Amino acid sequence: MTDVSDRYAEGWHYVNILDAFVQTGVLPDRESMITTDYLENYLYEVMGDPFVAYCVLSDDVKARVFYDNMLAFIKQIVTRDKFRTACAQGQQQKMGHALLWSERKKRDGWSRLLSEISDEFQKFGFDERYYREKLGSEGGLADDEVWKKMIDDWSKAFDRRRQEQQRHDVDEIRERNSRTLKQNLETIPEYLKRNDVEKEMFFQAWGMMGGQWNTLLFEQYLRVVKVQKRYPQLERIANLMGRIADDDGSEHMSVSYGGGMKLEHASKSDILGVTLGQDIRSMLPFECALCGDDALYDVFLYRYATNSLQSFRHKSEMLKPARNLNSKPARLKGPMIVCVDRSGSMSGQPELVVNSLMMKLLLLADRQQRNLFLVSFSVAAQPIDVKRNRTALLDFFRQKSAGDTNAVKMIDEVFSLLAKGEYASADVLWCTDFIIPMCGNAQRRQLAEYRRSGTRFYGLKIGHATDMGWKVLFDEIVEI
Repeated sequence: MTDVSDRYAEGWHYVNILDAFVQTGVLPDRESMITTDYLENYLYEVMGDPFVAYCVLSDDVKARVFYDNMLAFIKQIVTRDKFRTACAQGQQQKMGHALLWSERKKRDGWSRLLSEISDEFQKFGFDERYYREKLGSEGGLADDEVWKKMIDDWSKAFDRRRQEQQRHDVDEIRERNSRTLKQNLETIPEYLKRNDVEKEMFFQAWGMMGGQWNTLLFEQYLRVVKVQKRYPQLERIANLMGRIADDDGSEHMSVSYGGGMKLEHASKSDILGVTLGQDIRSMLPFECALCGDDALYDVFLYRYATNSLQSFRHKSEMLKPARNLNSKPARLKGPMIVCVDRSGSMSGQPELVVNSLMMKLLLLADRQQRNLFLVSFSVAAQPIDVKRNRTALLDFFRQKSAGDTNAVKMIDEVFSLLAKGEYASADVLWCTDFIIPMCGNAQRRQLAEYRRSGTRFYGLKIGHATDMGWKVLFDEIVEI
């Protein structure tokens, strides 16, 4: 029978297809040529459009617009499918129970069960007449193979209905999505150029919009992002929370020249990643293919002229004459836990500053594919898994600061997250004025233990409040 919690249920199969295309500009190989997955078919249809491929390859703004637009489309389809899947749990259980029916129950209920199945699934290929003849004949109910085949055909009809429902969903909104995508790819870059909007600021504000362009809403978010211009400390915080360790092992080599240069050790491979530029010697193989194809040679020239050839980035490029050589432990790139004070003392400008920082960290998490968990607290603590619950995140941005401050529940929530494997290597950031009563001895000891095991605790202190003893519990507190 079908497993309703299969790889398609949460949409990750489709997101992975989208990721692969945006990262390389090349259509991923399909696992099979099955055409009953209508959402997958639509994705390949859109990605196969030369205009879309050109936009994704030539402009990182257009690539992000395309990605978020298609992500929103996937979410609509998957959300509908998840709702139907939840409703169908009873049907799935009914199939499982029917497999275990006793001989007596089969005799008493087989005809009624067949009628129920036929009423719902006959138009999806379930053959009631065949099984009525088989099970109604002498000895038919005693034949376990016939009974199992009936349940299997019931399950297959159930799958076909789900596929048909998905096809209907895709057909219902695909035309609107295609028009919106084309309009966004043309309108948004023009708007950014006309209004001289910096790319980094666009990415942060756009990241809050769920793939749907709205000029007024974008400008509201953009005003929040621009707060970062007035407070360079927010860049410092983002850099602290954005550590990336060497993937080669538990240690990396550092080369310092005047205290400023570092070289990650490349014992396994000199390749660090992929970058954009004009380095023909290091360009990726598919760029060579563009160069060697008469029909695509103009695309290659355009990508070269606009510094957008994809090429390997090498660790040895960073090598400089050095005075000191030292080795430091490397920590793996980990998730982020951000605790935001929403008490009344944070209302006004402090709240605006924190919202701006959150938008910067959201972009960082998306780019580095890191998990980001938000804990909003005042008297109570409200945890939000940012990547899985963007609706709650938007509610957080609309929420106004009010009430008293109690960090006890927030700290317990943080410790609970750090105890889980998914967040075991997290950086923790508190954004608050630190007008917070000190926690108890047990929580202080546990916080110190987490720091000893490698967890970093940072603070963004906003305002002029006198330190209440928190500073010694943190690795660093940046003040505004």
